[in-house]
Amino acid sequence: MIVASVVAALALVTMGTVLFVQYELTSAVATAVHDALSPAADSAASTMLAQANAGGALSDYVMLERPASLAEYRTSIDEATRELDAVQQALPADEETLNSLVASARTTQQTWVATDPEPVISLMQAGKRTRAMKATNSPDAWATYQAMTAASSALNREVNRTRDDAATALRTVNQWLGATLIAVGIVILLGLLAVLLGLNRSVLQPLKLLRRDMQDATTLPGHETPIVASGPPELRAVAVDAESLRRGLVRELDEARAAREGLMQDAPLVAAMERELTPPAEITMADLAVFGTSQSAEGVMAGDWWDPIKGPDGTLVIVVADVSGHGPQASVTALRVRSIMRAALLTGLPPTQAVQMAADSFADDPHFVTGIVLVVDPLRRTLSWVNAGHHPAIVVAHDKETTLCDPTGPLISSLGGAWTSREQHFGPGDVVLAFTDGLVESRNADGDELESAMVSQFIRGLDAPVRENPQELITRLLAQVRHRAADWRRDDVTLVAVAHHSTHPSS
Repeated sequence: MIVASVVAALALVTMGTVLFVQYELTSAVATAVHDALSPAADSAASTMLAQANAGGALSDYVMLERPASLAEYRTSIDEATRELDAVQQALPADEETLNSLVASARTTQQTWVATDPEPVISLMQAGKRTRAMKATNSPDAWATYQAMTAASSALNREVNRTRDDAATALRTVNQWLGATLIAVGIVILLGLLAVLLGLNRSVLQPLKLLRRDMQDATTLPGHETPIVASGPPELRAVAVDAESLRRGLVRELDEARAAREGLMQDAPLVAAMERELTPPAEITMADLAVFGTSQSAEGVMAGDWWDPIKGPDGTLVIVVADVSGHGPQASVTALRVRSIMRAALLTGLPPTQAVQMAADSFADDPHFVTGIVLVVDPLRRTLSWVNAGHHPAIVVAHDKETTLCDPTGPLISSLGGAWTSREQHFGPGDVVLAFTDGLVESRNADGDELESAMVSQFIRGLDAPVRENPQELITRLLAQVRHRAADWRRDDVTLVAVAHHSTHPSS
């Protein structure tokens, strides 16, 4: 905005300078022409009058033989000559047309004097009045007189026209300058308005939204309001830092709450069980990115869990499960089922058999488990799954086409059952999200649950680099869901995302 303002100011100053210089030059030229031609116009008019007086005085002298008329003729013709000289002196040297008309007027006057007055005066002084009258009324005398008056009249008209054109040009320049100044003023006002509107839209409004989000994030219970980054880069950077701070605060509050509730449980045993159910801190596999998180509804122990397993055939197996109920007893069931399934999958048994073995362990257990086993093969670019009564995992392809990993058998319980496996393509740029029901069963202030379709829509709305970053995807999703939910702590929540890198050379 500073650069734009400086450029606009320089442009306006340059425009004003050019206009002023152009006006000064045009005004000076027009004024000079007008000032020079005004005396010339007066002298041209006086020339015509003096020539007419000379003609009339010559006629009186011939008709009445009065010496005074002869003297008046000579005075008038001398005045006409002086006025022509004055016109000549007043004209610029480069005014070829006017100078030519002055020369023509001078020549025709001399021709008339030589043809009419001089012979007539000589005849009158010789006493030949009759011959003088015939000479002054001869066709040649009249022709030369009319040529003289016509040339003087043409000179007078041209001088007046040129002077009037100069005055018109000066008026036109003044009008043009006035209109231009008005236009420049309007441009300046519009520019200022644009700057103010741009400032309001690009800076003040984003700053106002940032302030509102920060107030909500700090004052509302749970600090669940996400701080959205918008506006210019400086404000976006502040919003990103503030959102990072908010996430850290929420995480620390969750840990403090879990630790406080965990004091009510058998701390050493709970800690050991929690460590056993906690997956590795970092999971690395070629072409794949994995991130997951579990949050308990009571204490530090969750009935949910997720487990990443590297299969002996180079596949990645993700188990996401949810045990009915909460607290230590649910965690014991989760630990038993996890151990059975992990042992079976590590030996290379198919997921359907691992689920069957877990179900066989429920003979005396009143709980039940919903779970989904995802098998990602990055070499074959496939995703297969066994869904035991669990919420369908969501697969979003690189082109944002969405599919669901629907159930392929009943939940895991003492009732037993049969499970099948399904498979689909899972290539570069694709991402799969598995979660427990604590995510979608959360309700907003109106009592409406979050639906899987809303989760799918949120994932599709993310840019590809964010979708392919499981940690950022889950962090943003949790922030939005927690902000929406009015009863966030009603159930355990587990989320796992696996993304197939689209930047790998094989893709």
